Amino acid sequence: MSSTEDLRARLVPAVCTQCGAALEVDPTQEAAVCKYCNTPFIVDKAIQNYNIKNAKIEHVDTVNIDMKGTADSFFGFVGKQMSESREARREDRRAQRAESHEMNMAFMKIFGYMMIGMFVFAVIAFIVMQFTGGPRDDAPTEPETQIVSTVAPESTGSDNGAGGSFSFEFHTGGSN
Repeated sequence: MSSTEDLRARLVPAVCTQCGAALEVDPTQEAAVCKYCNTPFIVDKAIQNYNIKNAKIEHVDTVNIDMKGTADSFFGFVGKQMSESREARREDRRAQRAESHEMNMAFMKIFGYMMIGMFVFAVIAFIVMQFTGGPRDDAPTEPETQIVSTVAPESTGSDNGAGGSFSFEFHTGGSN
């Protein structure tokens, strides 16, 4: 037997740990290099990957699937996700309420300052009006007199000489 045939007899199938290519390796070596991706790998690990990938189940007596445990596990997971989602929404609402409260407080503070400013302005305006002698309600006022005159056109003789002018006086304002 030649050395090449001898080497072929010793090679075993393996799978590259990087690219997954099928290889034949010498199990007596500790390491090798993949001929496809040039990645170095440990031979035992590559052989073990091949055995796991190509494992065959020869005989199974019974298979028990615990549906209750699976359902409990599933519903427990879903319940946990829903609880976390609900809690996140609650936290968002709390944050929104706190932000809204802060904005309302800032508005009320500004509104309060404006009201105080308007009150101070009104007091100052009142004092200024008192010292400058602005219009007073207690000063006597003379009634305004408005004279309205109406002139009738001259008669041509057909109205029996009844022509002339009329005057009216109207008094407005004041108390008489």
